[in-house]
Amino acid sequence: MISAMMIKKIIKTLFLLIFALSFSACLPETDRVFDQKNFLDALSESEISFNAIPNEANLELNKYSGSAVSRSTYQTENLTFLLLVCESSVLAETVELDDGSPAQIYRNENLVLIINKGSNREIISTFDSLKPPLSYKQAGVFIYPLGVSLLLAVFVMTERMYSLRPGLTFPRKVKKALRTGEFPNKKWKKKSAAERIVHVALHEKPSQEALIAYSRLEVSSFEKGLFILEVIVAGAPLIGLLGTATGLVQVFSAMPAGGLSGGTEVFAEGIALALLTTIIGLAIAIPALIGHAYLYRIVEKRTASIEWLTARLIDAIGDNKFSHNS
Repeated sequence: MISAMMIKKIIKTLFLLIFALSFSACLPETDRVFDQKNFLDALSESEISFNAIPNEANLELNKYSGSAVSRSTYQTENLTFLLLVCESSVLAETVELDDGSPAQIYRNENLVLIINKGSNREIISTFDSLKPPLSYKQAGVFIYPLGVSLLLAVFVMTERMYSLRPGLTFPRKVKKALRTGEFPNKKWKKKSAAERIVHVALHEKPSQEALIAYSRLEVSSFEKGLFILEVIVAGAPLIGLLGTATGLVQVFSAMPAGGLSGGTEVFAEGIALALLTTIIGLAIAIPALIGHAYLYRIVEKRTASIEWLTARLIDAIGDNKFSHNS
């Protein structure tokens, strides 16, 4: 039969494993966010006609420094543009035009659009309108404290649900003995809190004050870890608000660089991403609040049972009734 100590070790090992896997999942990905087809489909939806031409047909646009997975040149009725696909947004930032080039660079995640200056704004607007799928990774560095909060909440609730079960706090045999008026004997083990209190009362012959103090010590162990849930309930939304405030500062600081045209799109996108941290924080805090309320209710019930047991033991000590079943 598996002991309680071994089960706790297994739970802790699983927690550490989940913790490591979750943090490895939070590492930046190298997969492409966009594909070339995403932009071309967006152009088709905007009813902009284009056709592919060889890259050698426009050497002026192909003068750039940087690395890309692929590059393709396209032509519309009155202009030509170059589309680069990089492995990540970091590599997209390395793409630069030669000095004196008549072209302009636009970046959207891992895509790079190189087009002549003063060209069709509709193509540029379509390129800027592409949005990556909303992901928890876009919460930035705030995903780490939020991830820790989530893992701690899951661990505490799982561990408390196991530790507060009747077999480890107030077994049915103790409840039955108290209801029938039978006082426990020395054959009972010390597996549960109630049995440990009975063991102290039987073997150590404590005073009433000492027995009450020991009962309070056992009851205090029921609340072990619940303060962590209280911190998570209060802290996770605050971390989310901090991420939101940080995101809004970044949005407003980037607004002048985006110019007047397209500023509304930049603002709306920044607001959506900034609120992501608040959404994650609330999504963690609400289940933690429900779990804390449920566990606290269980603690109250177990505490009442222990107080009932302690009162009956004090009466038994005063009446010297332990000798009947010892």
